[in-house]
Amino acid sequence: MRNRTFSSWTLALVATGAILVFLGAPSPAAALDGKAIFIATKCNLCHTVSSAAIAKTSEKMKAPDLTGKVTAADEPKLAKFVRKLEPNKDGKKHGKEFKGTDEELQAILDWLATQKAK
Repeated sequence: MRNRTFSSWTLALVATGAILVFLGAPSPAAALDGKAIFIATKCNLCHTVSSAAIAKTSEKMKAPDLTGKVTAADEPKLAKFVRKLEPNKDGKKHGKEFKGTDEELQAILDWLATQKAK
């Protein structure tokens, strides 16, 4: 009797795994919306993304428009820059430290890399 219960559970787990593999379980990074995270973490307080019609909300801040500024090659350095782990090429530090998860930051950078000047 005990072996049947174990076998039933084993069969159920194998079937569940097969369904997930067949359906293609989404990756966590694919589920994150970089634009939404950009706005939710208030990056638009200082930055504009004109290609996405996002205007900065503070006139006091002098941060650049990020349209066309991010490429996949830039992402590792930018990740360190916004986490305040290292300065940019001009020796300046980012104004505010990004405190989100690595996955959220990657989603923002991936989204920004798709934003091209029109």
